[in-house]
Amino acid sequence: MHIHLCNERPYCVIEFLKNLATVRNGVAFREAVRHVEGAPIAVVQAGDIGLEGNIRLEELLRISSVPTQGDARSLTPGEVLLQSRGQSYRAGVVPPHAGSMVAAASVLIMTPGPALLPAYLAQFLNSPSTQMELRARATGATIANLKKSELEQLLVPVPSLGDQEKLVALGAALRVQLRIEARLAELRRLQLRALMKERAERNRGR
Repeated sequence: MHIHLCNERPYCVIEFLKNLATVRNGVAFREAVRHVEGAPIAVVQAGDIGLEGNIRLEELLRISSVPTQGDARSLTPGEVLLQSRGQSYRAGVVPPHAGSMVAAASVLIMTPGPALLPAYLAQFLNSPSTQMELRARATGATIANLKKSELEQLLVPVPSLGDQEKLVALGAALRVQLRIEARLAELRRLQLRALMKERAERNRGR
């Protein structure tokens, strides 16, 4: 498998995010979101974006109506959400869903243009080097906040769509590998602990 990377110009373009996607803020709620069982509108808050960019629809809080402050457009599948506060700026792709869904103000919303695959953009944003840059761009004395204008200035490498698909597949494979390695390491630790205990008991019995 060969993928053209951005150090192999002219096969790859590097662009400001604002030229590749539209960015908007989530809805500013006047108070904490309170869940209403069976209500028609799901709300995505920053904490709903998982470590691997997954958004669990069944765990979202639901509300009856949306406050008027901010852009209250409903989210559409394929939009990319990014945490905008704190020290971690995880990104995830809005999955297919039924009914209305909005994002809270702690989330920035990106609608990728035709040059970007949503999964590729989310993977790029979640990469360690991009996370470091996002932290550097955030401001705020108490709680770091990443502004929409700063996100729009982020430079994004843009391989061909075919290469983006390959890169997304490689990223998925890497995440599976890391999960397996973490599990093996945990099993090794348990094995070592049990062995230490067994050998200590054996020594005491001599």
